[in-house]
Order: sequence, then structure tokens, then C-alpha cells
Amino acid sequence: MLHALSIAGPLSQTYPEELALLSTYAAGAGIAVEIGSFQGVSSALIAAAMRDDGILYCVDPWPERNGRSEPNLAIFRRHIRRRGLGGKIAILRGTSRVMAERLPRAVDFLFIDGDHSKAAIEFDWLLARDIVRAGGHVCLHDALVPASEPWRTLGSAACFGEVIARDPDFALVDSRHTMAVMRRR
Repeated sequence: MLHALSIAGPLSQTYPEELALLSTYAAGAGIAVEIGSFQGVSSALIAAAMRDDGILYCVDPWPERNGRSEPNLAIFRRHIRRRGLGGKIAILRGTSRVMAERLPRAVDFLFIDGDHSKAAIEFDWLLARDIVRAGGHVCLHDALVPASEPWRTLGSAACFGEVIARDPDFALVDSRHTMAVMRRR
């Protein structure tokens, strides 16, 4: 309600310095994918940084609850509309596993911030290996555990350390707080 009345903005669990990385590495992208779009804060930053003719595919289940539409999807749509970015965004309602076949190949930029379980991140990483072009970037939220926050025990961080950081086809090129940025060789 507060968002609809323009009293409150959309929410994000991504720190400002992490959001800045998204803008930096999505800059000039023609094709981008975001897994986990929530209320559209990161989606708007990515889409705004892309080429004018770029398309961002936003993948999120936004599940209905008790037969009612997901309120976060309404906030997402309103935020994107208010930012004038509707023509640059394709909404794919479903998990990355369900939507994998509908995603483009030769992606310039991918942001992974969906299901943080180890199994889901392992799937998303296999998907990244399949769709991100050489020279493309992958940003992974909650991939790192800051020294000041040792209580973080997300599967995404375990998967990053055990699988993603060791992938010979990608190199770690940047990081901020919990965000890691990988570049396809």
C-alpha cells in the first residue's frame, strides 16, 4: 500500500556497495538475466546500465498465496514502470530450473540472487556455464562470508567456495561485502 501511494520505495537485501557492482558490470550489456528479482531494486539498476536496446530477463516465482497475487510482483512492476524501464524487461515467473529453457544464450551479464540453498546455486552455476558468453560477467549475491558476519552459513557461500571459485573457465574479478563477480574466460 505504501509503495502504491509512493510513500515507500521497494526493498532490497543487497547492500549499496553490492548494488554498485551490478551497475558497473551490467554496463553496456545487450542481454542480461537476473535470477531472483524480488521487488525490482537490482532489476532497475541492471536494466538502466544496459544498452538502450538491451533486454533483462527477470526470473522469480512470485508465487500466489491463498489465491492472491504476490505483492512483491506488484511492487516490482510498479517500480520498473516508474523508472521507465518496462520495455527493457522480460518477466519469467518461475524458478531458474523451470525457466532454464526459456533463457537466451550468449548472455553478457547474469545476476544470481534466487534460492540460496547449495543445490539451487549448483544448478544456477551450471546454467551460468551454459548461457554466459566468453567475456561475460556473473555476479553472485551471498557468495562470500564477511569477517564481520561469521554467522552466515548459506549454501550459496559453501557452493561458491567449493565449486564456483575453482571453476577454470571463470575468474574472480571483483567483490564487495557478500557479492562475488566472476568473468568468463
